Amino acid sequence: MRAMAYDPASGVLRSRTLTLTYEIPVSKIARFWEALAEGKVLGTVCKKCGRKMFPPQAVCDKCLSTDIDWFEIKSVGEVVAFTHIVVRPASFQDQKVYTPAIAEFKEEGVRVLAWVAPEVPKRQIKIGMKVRVEPRIEDNRRTWVLVPAE
Repeated sequence: MRAMAYDPASGVLRSRTLTLTYEIPVSKIARFWEALAEGKVLGTVCKKCGRKMFPPQAVCDKCLSTDIDWFEIKSVGEVVAFTHIVVRPASFQDQKVYTPAIAEFKEEGVRVLAWVAPEVPKRQIKIGMKVRVEPRIEDNRRTWVLVPAE
């Protein structure tokens, strides 16, 4: 088994191919994944201390209560940070250049980390850009993206 191969002609060190698969139990937040298929993006709010969470959590990370309720994220948010990923990790090599961003949704009181929709031109993405969070089904996987609100 070859762990790494160094090519002196190109100066490149090539690692072996890695394949990772994660199985993450989500039964306590299954409503979130079901809502995506219904066209809604949900967050959770702790009934005990009022902490709002996205992505949804079954246990409050502030007071550890399991008394959680749901709310929909449907207002207009604002991009507060983003980056274009040009050099993609091995598990994303089949993706084109993509842009993860953080958008603040003041009305709901949460920040959402998501990819900016791939159809949005990279030059259009700016700090302060007004966005909505939109559920999508891509490659048979439920996900969410940020899309321009205007």
